[in-house]
Amino acid sequence: MDENNQKKYKKDTINRYGRKSFKKANRSIKKMSSAEWENYQTNLNNLIQEIADSMDNNSYDSKKVQKLITKHFKLVGTLNPTTKESYIELANLYKEHEDFVVFFNNYNEGLSEFLSKAMIYFAREDSRK
Repeated sequence: MDENNQKKYKKDTINRYGRKSFKKANRSIKKMSSAEWENYQTNLNNLIQEIADSMDNNSYDSKKVQKLITKHFKLVGTLNPTTKESYIELANLYKEHEDFVVFFNNYNEGLSEFLSKAMIYFAREDSRK
């Protein structure tokens, strides 16, 4: 992201999650070594690719996709404890923020919307259990 988009993303993130949550996530990232950050990014990239690859043959609420979403929820939570409500907000950010739409759709056209639906389904269904 360029500097303008970073500022926009920061503002949007603070509006959705609060300044405290944003700062906590940033502290977690800054505490990571380069190798830890690279490992996190690699794991996230591989997981997003798996979701993208599975979307053509599975619905967002399928067991296969939901298993991947569970992994995503846990991985995202390593930076900042994630509640079901904040996960829904993240899902909305993924489908509403132009940079995220472009980013995810580079994996597979329509992934942004698919991922968002899968995340919201996960958060709502899991909370009913």
